[in-house]
Amino acid sequence: MKRLTLMIFGFCCAFSLSAQKYPVSDIASELKKGADIVIRNSVQDLNIINLERGVYKESIAITVLNSEGFEFAVFSESYDKLSKLKNIAISYYDKEGKLIKKVKKGDIEDYNITSSGSIYDDNRMKYYEPSEYAYPFTIEYSYSSQFESTAYFQPFNPQFVDGISVEKASYSATVPQGYQLRFKELNGIEPHTFSESEDGDTYKWEIKNQATIKKVYAGKAARYRGQHVKLGPSKFVMEGYEGDLSTWKEFGAWQVKLNQGRDEISDKVKKEIDELLLGIDNPREKTRLIYQYLQRNTRYVSIQLGIGGFQPFDAMNVIENGYGDCKALSNFTYSLLKYAGILSHFVVIKAGPDEEDIDVDFPSFQFNHVIVAVPMEKDTVWLECTSQKAPFNFLGSFTDDRHALMITDEGGVIVKTPEYEEKVNTQRRVAEVNVDAEGNISAKVKTTFKGRQFDDHYHRAKWGKEDQKKYLLNVIDLPAFDLKSFSYEENRETEIPFLQEEINLQVRKYATKSGKRLFLVPNLLNRSRKDPPKDDSRETSIIVKYGYEDVDSVSYTLPENYRLEFQLEDVEVSTEFGEYKLSYKFDPETNQLKFTRYLLVKEGEFPAESYKDFRDFFRKVRRSDVSKLVLIGET
Repeated sequence: MKRLTLMIFGFCCAFSLSAQKYPVSDIASELKKGADIVIRNSVQDLNIINLERGVYKESIAITVLNSEGFEFAVFSESYDKLSKLKNIAISYYDKEGKLIKKVKKGDIEDYNITSSGSIYDDNRMKYYEPSEYAYPFTIEYSYSSQFESTAYFQPFNPQFVDGISVEKASYSATVPQGYQLRFKELNGIEPHTFSESEDGDTYKWEIKNQATIKKVYAGKAARYRGQHVKLGPSKFVMEGYEGDLSTWKEFGAWQVKLNQGRDEISDKVKKEIDELLLGIDNPREKTRLIYQYLQRNTRYVSIQLGIGGFQPFDAMNVIENGYGDCKALSNFTYSLLKYAGILSHFVVIKAGPDEEDIDVDFPSFQFNHVIVAVPMEKDTVWLECTSQKAPFNFLGSFTDDRHALMITDEGGVIVKTPEYEEKVNTQRRVAEVNVDAEGNISAKVKTTFKGRQFDDHYHRAKWGKEDQKKYLLNVIDLPAFDLKSFSYEENRETEIPFLQEEINLQVRKYATKSGKRLFLVPNLLNRSRKDPPKDDSRETSIIVKYGYEDVDSVSYTLPENYRLEFQLEDVEVSTEFGEYKLSYKFDPETNQLKFTRYLLVKEGEFPAESYKDFRDFFRKVRRSDVSKLVLIGET
């Protein structure tokens, strides 16, 4: 009996030990430092069966160290008409590695993830969000995805955001013998291993013991800085359309096939275009009128159905329904221009204000939007076809200053969209301010925004009065002020549109009174508030995504019998990052002080070793922005 008891006890111990997985105590201290999660083990397996089909499998264990990493404890994988998720398994373990929960199949949600503005969308998601267990804890999950298009391959990029450390991660890609797998190894990752078998050719990559990538100010995101591999097909098939991604030209040729036969417009629309362009000979003016016709007669909705994510609905569909997605509306614009005898091109692009540029050396599906390019004799007109409000030939931060793929009859050609330079992205502010003997002020302020700065602000012109007022009350950083009146007016008729903002306000005790003196900050509304963080070990380049120019001219009428106690010295700083100037001019005859602030920030990429100088420049701006002058009253 005693022997049997010992055997049972030994069996239970063995079972208990085997049930423990990924104890946190096993994680090296250097991998915990600065991390929100640690990838304990990640296995990605891509198997291309033929040009039409493949299977992708993923198994991963992630230890979540704190609440900042909780999003990684949530299982969320999307699928659509061309892919199916199977064999989902999810488990959670405490810090000792003991099982907390094994998720049942019925607990995993499955829902449509139709985006705002979408009416047709076959994107769905499998989703499970756990309780917020005591930290640290571990999630382990696995799944497989069967896909019916080989146009896109999952990348190998475990550290795709900051805060991720990696114990071990691997990626294997198996392709048919002789198939040309395209890949790009980046940032010092160990070169792949290669093996051949009856199942095909296998490429494999591994990453081990990688500490977290630190988030940096004004620098590239972690997903571009860690060791990773981009993968892509050569030949592929999507819903019967065969293509080749070996070159951008071939990529474009595939898109040409998708677009063919979709440019026919109705007789009614032809008549409307004829009447619209009657007596107009200038191609640019014709293009402008057609663009305005598009904006008046259509609206944007998202449509993502299988190959519909890449193939536009035909022009007749847009005419009949009055709406379309970026592809359909761009194709409709192309069709109208074609009827008018104006050459234009479908352009696929990676859109978004904060998106990094595409990798022009690695042809692949890197795009999420479509616009239209219209070559002119001396330049190119660019049209954003999804907006009823966008100015003619103005792209703004959504698609400006980046590479894109222009689709021509001969195939794809890499092009660059316009860059709005510092001298175009302007903010001009003129203010007239009256100061009384108690330090109260009344101010009339007029601000004009152009270029990218117009793009940052123009939407407010369409807001209701209450929303405009709430915005101004929130953004004006002054103590105890009364907003007496305000207005917005925009001009979209020029190719560099602008917005004018006018405000009238009163500020109590703006200048601090002490005896017969008033202490006043002449920089009324454009003060830098934050320094770039200190970083003595900067290793990555500094990136300023867009430059701009601000000019503030403030005229102060001082109270009677007050004068400047002493003249402030002008400030002038010039660096590779920008320029900054302050000037003060006092006219004793009119008792007026004229203050001018000038700030030019230059776009560009600057070496890591210049970060201290970069920080010093903006610290100088912040300190000077709040400098005070002293007014003294005569008794």
